[in-house]
Amino acid sequence: MAPIDEERSTALLGDLRVVDLTDGYGAMAGRLLADLGAEVVRIEPPDGGAGRRRGPRAPGGTSLHHTVRNAGKAIVRLDLWLDADRAVLDGLLAGAEVALVADGWAGIDELTPVALSDRHPHLVVVAVTPFGLEGEARGWSSTELVAQSLAGVVYRSGVPELPPVSAPGSYCEDVGAVVAVLAALLGVHQAADGGGGQVIDVSSVLALAQCTDMALPLWSLLGSDQVRTGAGLYPLFECTDGLARLVLPMTPGDWRSLIAWMGSPPEWTGPEWEKPMLGEAERNEILSRLPERFATRTREEATVEGEAAGVRITPVLTPGEVLVNAHVRERATFLELPIGPQGALGRVAAGLFSADGTRCSVRALATDPAEAPSWPARPAPEPRPAAGLPLEGVRVLEVGTGVAAPEAGRLLAEWGAEVIKVESRRRPDFQRMVLGSEMNPAFATVARCKLGLGADLATEAGRQLVRDLLPSVDVVLENNATGVIDRLGLGWDVLRAANPGIVLVSTQLYGDRGSWASRKGYGPSARAAGGLTWLWAHGPDAPRGVQTIHPDHLAGRLCAVGALAGLRQRRRSGLGCRVDLAQFEAVIALLGDLLLAESLVPGAAVPTGNRSDEHAPWGLFRCADDGGGESWLSLCVTSDEAWQALLDVAAGGLDDDPAWRAEAGRLADVERLDAAVAAWARTSPAAELEAALQAAGVAAGVVLHPRVQVEHPAFVGRGYPIALDQPGCGPVVLEGTAFTGSRMGRPRCGHAPGLGEHTEWVCRELLGLDEADLRRLVEIGALDPLPEQGSRGALR
Repeated sequence: MAPIDEERSTALLGDLRVVDLTDGYGAMAGRLLADLGAEVVRIEPPDGGAGRRRGPRAPGGTSLHHTVRNAGKAIVRLDLWLDADRAVLDGLLAGAEVALVADGWAGIDELTPVALSDRHPHLVVVAVTPFGLEGEARGWSSTELVAQSLAGVVYRSGVPELPPVSAPGSYCEDVGAVVAVLAALLGVHQAADGGGGQVIDVSSVLALAQCTDMALPLWSLLGSDQVRTGAGLYPLFECTDGLARLVLPMTPGDWRSLIAWMGSPPEWTGPEWEKPMLGEAERNEILSRLPERFATRTREEATVEGEAAGVRITPVLTPGEVLVNAHVRERATFLELPIGPQGALGRVAAGLFSADGTRCSVRALATDPAEAPSWPARPAPEPRPAAGLPLEGVRVLEVGTGVAAPEAGRLLAEWGAEVIKVESRRRPDFQRMVLGSEMNPAFATVARCKLGLGADLATEAGRQLVRDLLPSVDVVLENNATGVIDRLGLGWDVLRAANPGIVLVSTQLYGDRGSWASRKGYGPSARAAGGLTWLWAHGPDAPRGVQTIHPDHLAGRLCAVGALAGLRQRRRSGLGCRVDLAQFEAVIALLGDLLLAESLVPGAAVPTGNRSDEHAPWGLFRCADDGGGESWLSLCVTSDEAWQALLDVAAGGLDDDPAWRAEAGRLADVERLDAAVAAWARTSPAAELEAALQAAGVAAGVVLHPRVQVEHPAFVGRGYPIALDQPGCGPVVLEGTAFTGSRMGRPRCGHAPGLGEHTEWVCRELLGLDEADLRRLVEIGALDPLPEQGSRGALR
């Protein structure tokens, strides 16, 4: 076999040129592109811009938020109010394929996304803002807390005895940046096929709303507001040296494994203990005894014992423990780089992807060249009518389960790819079965727009049938446990032998290498290992507990990015590649600035809940309850002017204390200040306060859950809630898109397939099998019995 060309394999976007105009918001998008090999030039104003003023900071004052998100870029300082400097920018844009913009550079008409696109029609201009460029909420004031609240993350997070709690870091902003990269690569893919440039409008609030555990579809069936319940299905237990997380069983076999690990107590026998998923009383009995099982063990002892017994246990690591973890060091998850003028060595999260076994990552911090690079101008595209969906003609094979790989498949499918989902009645996607039937809203939204192939990969004939598809497949997605894809006869050597141009995207909890690679778990396990579980709390000593599957949805978006990057490289080289993503590193990436701070000053990264160290008032405030449920408002006063605007809205309901007129005075008296704001807000409807405060320019947002989210202007105004009649489930409401493109149309939103619904079509049309072939494959168990009224055609 030919040796791997490391430069080719790691620089998947090695010929892509990007201009980053994001200033203070969305800079992670350019960093991700740089990690994948793109040449990224960031434009900053002479004073450095808003991005350099964001915390956390190094001891010398350097912004670590800026440092992490701009590593690997070339930073060019331009005063874009000057004609000469705008000419320099236009020279760069003429040679770039992508321009990233956010909400900076206000007031310069020549720098709006549409103006940039009009001057440079070849260019894919991607705007990432909290609410998008269009819709009723465009132009609203926002902060990370407000954005998370509106996205639906905060309402369901935390323990019942305390207020809801937001995630640490720049969760919403960075998820929006990941989706901006996905959108950019879709635009670039379309442009390469003759589609020309376009303006793509990304809402980071909607991007994060898509990552809230299928909350909207589940609400549409179950009617639940999804209130905070602590750790819920992913309980935390005290060990002798800290917390450990257990993911409660999702299959009958997992329950049997857990009972065996607990010593198979003789009283746990009888008919009630033979039920596949046990009854509520039996599950509660197990939960009541689990604390004593953990209390005498270290986290590592519990984890190793659990792994041997097939029980998903993970140590909850502190930020300091993440940095020195053996698996992290073996994988080189961090780069050790000099930070700030003093040059103290700090640990900067490396790139998230590996290609053909080698990590794709920048190797240094941002550079400051003396002048802008000179890129040859790209040709102007020929005038064309609006293009169709960007991935039409791309075929994807999905051999995954749950959320990560299936979510990537869904994203590729809704933008035009033909995605074939492989499962069988012997081995169905567990997400399909979680509510007791073969269809539910959570599965429907992840599996929308796909073709269902009922092939049993436990049989050699089933595996061979899937291998026969490979010559016509462009991308394979999989998120099985490490080593499973090889045991299924679909490993990388098999794939590239069948089709040298194929792109394999794999994602596992801990990646494909390192001492923890074989450990099993789910999204909540990655949060525990990546430091997020420890940090997501009101304070260092506050109780912890958030029931979410994050980073599963994020991993799905990253896998879609990996697939598009692989296709880009194939267009250049003619060869496919194997792209790998470790899910726990996706958690680390979104905490990159906090972990860098911890590496410079041990103990710097601590839970801070909803408060800000720089502004007050800043937090969640209980409002008049809505329909029997709690109602909260996120409110962030970012300046003295915003404080005066709040006083004007309150119209005498808040004390105009002279000590509170300046930021320092408000921070010094934050407890009394928060109490006053809480008393004022408590009797008012949250939606009314949101409207009044936003009209006054104050960052505020209702802490949404699906029942109110489905009617909120930030969502309705962009067509986010989508009604669909899903066979086997009935009417459901699914999440719409987080971005729109001026030339790529609206994404598809078709129903999810029944088990094996399209088996006959795939076998006849793609493999050329006839009736006798189908009957034989069903008889030997390679194919599931064909649905009596399944679809005989491809997706509509």
